[in-house]
Amino acid sequence: MHITDLDEYQGVTPEMIRDWLCKRGWAFHDGKHRYWGRGKDNFADSLVDGNRDDVAFVIHCEEISSGLSPQESLREINPRMRKGMPSRSALEAHGESRDWLSMGYVLHAVRFCWTVNDHVQMVAGTDVFSTERAEDVEMIQRCSFWPCDAQGNKVRWPTDAQGNML
Repeated sequence: MHITDLDEYQGVTPEMIRDWLCKRGWAFHDGKHRYWGRGKDNFADSLVDGNRDDVAFVIHCEEISSGLSPQESLREINPRMRKGMPSRSALEAHGESRDWLSMGYVLHAVRFCWTVNDHVQMVAGTDVFSTERAEDVEMIQRCSFWPCDAQGNKVRWPTDAQGNML
């Protein structure tokens, strides 16, 4: 399996990887040779267009240097909770269960909701997103969401025909 086949990779961009490298202490050096360096470690910058092998190489370099697994790296690069209300097309494309994980605030507008832990709730159905109350809409915009199956397991974010996240 290639690193870009992992669910955690969905939506990753070269910019997200570059930002993550900076947060992990890597410095970009631009000149005759473009490369990333941290202490005695360095590697060539190959994140031009997000080529899957380039992404795998960069994450592998950090794996060797820090011991993070590829999935741990991808979870830092691309947290699998998206801030704000999912788009109407994402809600409609999610499928039969239409369940979503919510993180942030207690959703009082929800008819059916289960607490997963102190910070995460599972929202049953999309009726939560159809509220008319201004305070509920504002609160929902401050929450983060991710689609899940009926058991609360994260699933891939709905995409269009070209694979772009809705």
